[in-house]
Amino acid sequence: MKRVGIVAACAMALASTLAACAGEGPSGGQAGSTTEKLVEEAKANTEAALAGTDRPLPKGGPRAQSGKTVWAIACTTQGAGCLLPAEGFLEAAKKLGWTGKLIDGKADPGVYNSQLRAAAAASVDAVALFGVDCSAVKGSIEAIQRDGVKVIGSNALDCDDDYSGGGKPLFDAYLPWGEDLISYNDYLSTVVGPTIANWVIAKTAGKAEIIQMRQDDSATLRLIGESQEKRLGECGGCTVHKVSYTGADLLGGKLQAKASAALQKYPNASVVMVPTDAAITLGVGAAAGQARAAGRKDLLLVGNEGVPSSIKLLRDGTQSYAIGRPLTWTGWATADALNRLFAGEKPVDPGIGVGSMDAGHLPTTDVYDGNPKSSGYQANYASSWGVG
Repeated sequence: MKRVGIVAACAMALASTLAACAGEGPSGGQAGSTTEKLVEEAKANTEAALAGTDRPLPKGGPRAQSGKTVWAIACTTQGAGCLLPAEGFLEAAKKLGWTGKLIDGKADPGVYNSQLRAAAAASVDAVALFGVDCSAVKGSIEAIQRDGVKVIGSNALDCDDDYSGGGKPLFDAYLPWGEDLISYNDYLSTVVGPTIANWVIAKTAGKAEIIQMRQDDSATLRLIGESQEKRLGECGGCTVHKVSYTGADLLGGKLQAKASAALQKYPNASVVMVPTDAAITLGVGAAAGQARAAGRKDLLLVGNEGVPSSIKLLRDGTQSYAIGRPLTWTGWATADALNRLFAGEKPVDPGIGVGSMDAGHLPTTDVYDGNPKSSGYQANYASSWGVG
């Protein structure tokens, strides 16, 4: 997997993400006093993200490598952040002349592994992993690759990420991010996590007591949480309280109680952050609503992807912020990357950026799928594939 230096990654990210690459400070505002420069950097980063950071769509590419059979494994169909890219991938697969199948991973590594091996038994040509990190399925990936099955990662960390032990990369291809084709690891740590944290710093003028909900049993969500914490650690006026939960808590109905307990334990907290929007719809949103009803009317609830359910919550004031990631487009871009792999070519920059949302910047539609400059991506891909 291609890596880039921190300076290059920051230059790619957003207009002012140099702030996201400064020296690491511990949680709890111990990195020193908040400076006017820090807040101004956070505001500049936030303004760029709110304006949208999509880049030009790719031009040209190989014709459709038709006749393939592909499976899409979504980490869970209960989370739009996993489901929407998988569904977009299968829409694109149909356009490419492929036979596709959606698999619900049920947020269970046992299901991920059994379905990967089932794909090999079914003699599929490739499997696309959406929100399924390599570390959870390492042995199964190695096994099915020996049977000739290609594996592409999308919104998923490869096995060489530092948060899973830093092993050997196994994906045959991955969806690249940015003009420098950085990995998902770098994208999360230099764009997603810091951009969310910058909104909090800018919104609170660098003075916030934060409950940071952390799902560290997922390598991806752990990386988001740690990169948020790193940026917030530079904010001398910010205090961070980490509250852990698991994937089983998320899908087992235990998240609301955990969030409510944290809000009671930290009565002066002004911000609640989650690493995935699914955590809001599956419990944290209800807990925040109860706290507001009890008097904490200014409590901010900060999410991640900007999925359709969160757009509704942003409009009614339940959720305060989402970074805005075009999930259906991500699926189409993954299909293009896989088509290039089938044709013996390397994936290219899809042009995907972010489009942050808050009360003053609400989307005009019920689904966020890119900025105006990226409209028509489906037709662009169809034309390059020769199927438009």
